[in-house]
Amino acid sequence: MRTIEARLRCAYVLFVVSVGVITSAFFRPTPAFAWGAEGHRIVAQIAAHELNAHAKAQVETLLGGDSMADVSTWADTIKFHRHETSPWHYVDIEIESRGYDAARDCPTGDCVVAQIERDERILADRSLATPVRAEALKFLIHFVGDLHQPLHCADNHDRGGNEVKVILGRHSTNLHAVWDNDVVKALGRDPDTVAAKLEGQVSSQQSAQWQRGSVADWASGSFQIARREIYGHLNGTGSTDAPIILSRDYARAQNAVVSEQLEKAGVRLASILNRALR
Repeated sequence: MRTIEARLRCAYVLFVVSVGVITSAFFRPTPAFAWGAEGHRIVAQIAAHELNAHAKAQVETLLGGDSMADVSTWADTIKFHRHETSPWHYVDIEIESRGYDAARDCPTGDCVVAQIERDERILADRSLATPVRAEALKFLIHFVGDLHQPLHCADNHDRGGNEVKVILGRHSTNLHAVWDNDVVKALGRDPDTVAAKLEGQVSSQQSAQWQRGSVADWASGSFQIARREIYGHLNGTGSTDAPIILSRDYARAQNAVVSEQLEKAGVRLASILNRALR
């Protein structure tokens, strides 16, 4: 009897452990991606339609049949095993500053500004192996999107809003996640439809204007939006112990700002690719 009881007890322990493992796998929190998959897809779709014929053909060859939208989140999926790429997704420009300063904000070249510049040079170099140039292309598709998420170019002593706890509706989250996901989803359910709509709103004058300046200038522009439109409407500084309650229509209220940032990202990504692949 004792042997049977021991076996039953052992079987029960194994069952509990198994349930615990399965449960933890289902409920383990997942990290948020910049702009979310929807935002990056929108940027890639806009850029793909802005490519000239020569650049479009080369992009198709380098991606081997995948679309720009297909690979738009690739850089997020690899950073968990290629840890050196993690700093390439953002640049911490302190909110008290006037804008991006390379010596202060990216002294070792490990930030999104420097990496976009580096990847453009790699993509344009025809002497390099195709896989190397293809990887640079996939990085560019993602990082230009990251550059235009304002909280990827600003820091208020809070890890780009990650430490600012907020409540949006019934959802407890943080400020950075709201700008990664909620504000984009407020534009519409289908990212391809949203991309087509946004691209149709861009005038030739806007497109020409947005392509001017350097990557550093674009980073400063995103920083200014974070300072004025995001942090400028919050009370206090730094991280929070108690959550900030955002209005229920907060995400929708950002439509104009978010739309223009996504449009700028798509137009500027296309301009980089047209220049590198001429």
